[in-house]
Amino acid sequence: MATEFVEAKDGVNLSDNNFPWHLVMDRGKILGCIYDNKYYSLGSILVLESLPRKCGQASDRNGIWQQLSESELALFKQNIETQQQLERESTYIGAEPINREEARLIRYLRRVKEFAEKSQE
Repeated sequence: MATEFVEAKDGVNLSDNNFPWHLVMDRGKILGCIYDNKYYSLGSILVLESLPRKCGQASDRNGIWQQLSESELALFKQNIETQQQLERESTYIGAEPINREEARLIRYLRRVKEFAEKSQE
């Protein structure tokens, strides 16, 4: 399911000697995708050329970037809209922007309220 997308800066640099390549290599095949000299695990979603792509596995067991299916694309768009709505709710009160301290206080109060409601159940 497309719940998060990966930005290019989140990948693992290929020249990093600390990366456990033995966990992602199978008989010389890379079980993941490469983009911009970075490794991404199977299932990662990356926005390439303004379109989201998913790291899948080809028949030769190498990772390939492939287009999302229509249902995955719909879930991806829905998730982006949800994230944008949550971000807007956490940084604005009505049409007025709030500062970081106010946002932190509101998030804290919401968590306390959720915890109290769960405790009552």
